[in-house]
Amino acid sequence: MEQFNNSWQYAFNNWKFFLALAMPVIAIETLTGYLVVPLGEMTQPEDIIGFFETNSLVISLVGIVGVIIQISFMGGMWVGFMSIDSGKDINPINALQAGLSKFFPLFGAYFIVTIAAAFGFLLLILPGIYLLARFSLIVAQIMYEDNKVFESIGASWEKTDEYGSKLFMFTLIFAGLIFTSSIILTSVIPSGILQLFILAVVEYIFVVPLGYIYFTLYKSVSSGGY
Repeated sequence: MEQFNNSWQYAFNNWKFFLALAMPVIAIETLTGYLVVPLGEMTQPEDIIGFFETNSLVISLVGIVGVIIQISFMGGMWVGFMSIDSGKDINPINALQAGLSKFFPLFGAYFIVTIAAAFGFLLLILPGIYLLARFSLIVAQIMYEDNKVFESIGASWEKTDEYGSKLFMFTLIFAGLIFTSSIILTSVIPSGILQLFILAVVEYIFVVPLGYIYFTLYKSVSSGGY
């Protein structure tokens, strides 16, 4: 419980930095959601195929930009954690640039972990959440220790071995909070770009404190205790 409370306190104390850091990815997620809104009203396969044929270029461009921004945010968030923790000043743009500089190893590790977690989610969801928890330190391994793709995955699995159940519970709690918040917000806010924007903001309100819990684990394990 103390770690849970501390993570929220940390996020509250540094909300301006992390809001600025997350704003590009919030914007691109909102735009992506807005572009595919018409699919919700389509029931015929030929309509869906026609939609993608008509909008394939825009969707592809937004998708590529979205991946780049998402990966940059992942790395930038961990750069922010370490910088704030060590008392060093860093602005969100420099943090995102640091994440972008490690794009290829971050993307490779993220891609592999996403596939592994997807198989876990097919097995009644909980195994997928467990895998996400066990691979939660891949970004730290790449950003702080310059690991390659498979090195970061292996190191994360090894370092979280003793704390798998604890990380699983934290990850499950935050996943539940995101899911519940999304259900409530979609029921009270009319469909549209405002709803998509608020949903994206709320998602990252939960992502930051969860990420900080992972960060404190990394620091503690690296220093010999948790």
